[in-house]
Amino acid sequence: MVLLIAGDLVRSLVPRGFDRRLKLLSFVLFMNDFGRTVVTVYLPLYYLELNASPLFIGIGITISSGVSALFQAVGGVLADTWGRKKSMALSMAARGVLLVLLSLSATLGPSFVTILILFTLSEATNGIFLTAANLAGGLIVLYAVSIYIMTALVILNLAVTTVYLGETWSAGKRSPKLGNMLSVSRDRILLVFSIVSIGAGLLANQMGPTFALYTTQEVHISKQFLGYLYFLNGILVILFQYAFSRLGLRYRLTSLMAISVGVQSLSYLLVGFSQNLLLLQVVIVGLTIGEMLQAPSGTAFANRLAPYEKRGEYIGFYSWCWNSGQALSPMVGGLLLSIFATAEYLTWYVTFAIGGLCFAAYLAIGIVLRKSERPRVAVGLGS
Repeated sequence: MVLLIAGDLVRSLVPRGFDRRLKLLSFVLFMNDFGRTVVTVYLPLYYLELNASPLFIGIGITISSGVSALFQAVGGVLADTWGRKKSMALSMAARGVLLVLLSLSATLGPSFVTILILFTLSEATNGIFLTAANLAGGLIVLYAVSIYIMTALVILNLAVTTVYLGETWSAGKRSPKLGNMLSVSRDRILLVFSIVSIGAGLLANQMGPTFALYTTQEVHISKQFLGYLYFLNGILVILFQYAFSRLGLRYRLTSLMAISVGVQSLSYLLVGFSQNLLLLQVVIVGLTIGEMLQAPSGTAFANRLAPYEKRGEYIGFYSWCWNSGQALSPMVGGLLLSIFATAEYLTWYVTFAIGGLCFAAYLAIGIVLRKSERPRVAVGLGS
């Protein structure tokens, strides 16, 4: 199976024949992720310079990520009600205003509480945007500049979405009912899959704040090399994400999700042994492969489970759970680093164990589906 997947990856490197709306949407998503990454990569180190402890850094990032996760579920309801374009445009407009305030705060008088509140509100609007889109030295000074960059990109995205991007999804006129985002949990397969994805999201986001704090404080890499590692992650995603995304057309999505968390788990285990820069680069490659397998597979699985008129709600519920796990990750990571203060490498053993449980759970979901009345849900379209 590994050789088959490798062959498919090679054949899928060049994208062909896409709708103009999809190309524009891809551009908007790229700009959004680029701008957000510029800010979030160094967020834990920025908080550290504002004299916050690792545990409080984890709690702060968990709060902002948790709000984003919740509003991804809200975004699913709004996308089904308003349509994708309106949801994206309104959320980006609100986010642009909040980012201007965040930029001014980071420049004029940065404080942990103020930055946390404004960043949390901006993440709420970003959550609505993401669900709509998924249906298809001197660190403080530098950090303020990075927020300006993100603000400019959000405004650019708003202009492209409003003027050029046509509507790509609407289930018709309905009044928004936020209770709908919980009613879809009656689908037991979606519920179990989403609960497991909380653990998978927690696992995936250890590459963020926990990894940054551990490698700079314990392994003593420089902020510049940390930036290089995240740059390596980004370049690999740009080059290979499309090819990895096409695997969902041929292979079982639950198997791809299991492989994703398996690869990430082994990579995190290596972090505990990483005392040189070469091994950290190997870790990043492994984590990126896991990330590229997960990113399209989870959303595609929720989409295939959903009745046509509830696609936004299904994807929103899955995204809520996945991103709730990601939101909990900084707090759990900060707590583990505090508990294992004298032997911080043990944090990665616990992370590996969490990944092992998720690996087994995804495989079990696939087995249950093959014996159920919905066997093709987890299977690639080409199977």
